[in-house]
Amino acid sequence: MERATGHSDQGATGAQGALQTGLWVGALALTLWMAYLRWRTTATAPIGTDFEHYLAAAKEVAAGKSPYLIQQYVYPPTLALLLAPFSHASTESVWKFWTAFIVGAPMVGIAAFVSLIKGRNSWWLRPAALALCGCTMFDSRYYPLTRDLVLGQSDTVLFSVIAVSAVAASKGASRLRGGMIGLAGLIKVWPWATALSVMQPGVKDRLRTLVFALAVICVAPATALIFGWSGLSGFITNDFHARQQNLVSDSVWSIPPLLFSHSGMAKPIAVSTPLHLLLTAVLAAWVITLLAVAVRTASDGALGTWNVTFCIILLLPVSHRQYAICVLPILWWWVVLSVTTRAKDWRVLAVSGLLVIWWLDQNLAWPYNGMSHSIAALRFSVPFVGNLIACTVSVAAARYIDTSVDNLDRSETTGELPDRLARASLTRSL
Repeated sequence: MERATGHSDQGATGAQGALQTGLWVGALALTLWMAYLRWRTTATAPIGTDFEHYLAAAKEVAAGKSPYLIQQYVYPPTLALLLAPFSHASTESVWKFWTAFIVGAPMVGIAAFVSLIKGRNSWWLRPAALALCGCTMFDSRYYPLTRDLVLGQSDTVLFSVIAVSAVAASKGASRLRGGMIGLAGLIKVWPWATALSVMQPGVKDRLRTLVFALAVICVAPATALIFGWSGLSGFITNDFHARQQNLVSDSVWSIPPLLFSHSGMAKPIAVSTPLHLLLTAVLAAWVITLLAVAVRTASDGALGTWNVTFCIILLLPVSHRQYAICVLPILWWWVVLSVTTRAKDWRVLAVSGLLVIWWLDQNLAWPYNGMSHSIAALRFSVPFVGNLIACTVSVAAARYIDTSVDNLDRSETTGELPDRLARASLTRSL
């Protein structure tokens, strides 16, 4: 009888292993195929305007000049330096290489997120999470990614760097976390502010993390000095001037003038300076409060990092629609939590449902830059409202769904988790 039971257990284990392999192969194949379709569409499209600015700056570097002679180059010198060796190749060839790089970059962040999932159910949950990540990131209708690829921007790279930083925060790897915060600041300037996530309660080695972040961030101004004081001043001046752009921006500072002034970009609801100022004050107070709550909430380090990043994105003077890519893991986080509860917590299910609607909303063809200024400003504002709701929901849920790691309990009979989630670490709870 014992021998028969042993054979049965081995058979069950073998069947589960085969199923697990099949799930991994299917999820990986699906993700890679969707990524390939994205690359094929982008590589054969017209060269992105932002990439042209990168390449123009790289050509200046190759000629021994400052990249900031190109006024549209408003980034740390890193990208121009990295592209400089390729600046003499044909633009079309470099464009295909660059599109392959920015399409493939999210795979690092996706892998980092999936690595958070551990525990009894991880044999099927991890490949399922991979499929979820791949489908939501590379879906052809996902406009933030479409926008990023069309422009030839670098936000997919930024997504992965922030994701690795978030995972490092969850696992207590302070050096890696600080290094990734610094690396994000070498791609663009605004991610420097994500260092605020280090101020969450319970963070260990906070000073070490900040020191590593600062050490890497200092590479940007130090590299700009290679081109002399004009290089450093150009870095500061170009970035400072970029805070004001005649573009639709999904920011607390951009939506009010769009709705209540003659912005020249959309048809306002009304022209009223008091309403403009009032709405700006309300939205700024709202998001600053969310940022304060996110920073002071003892949630998991990864979720806290993404929540803080989301608040920062909404507060930027110019917040482009593709920045939503950087906080897409918030959707993944709550969906994974919603399917691992033993007694389904309606609050977690509600958060997951709202975030799914947020993702679907981003797939719709809302008006954006370059469209007719006769379109109602309310239509331009819908994606911002969606971002604000999604950020509010995630920050509030992390704050008020009371869970601690010590209270988690794995069921020996079902292998499911109890009805306590949210602020606990995925690393320990899934």
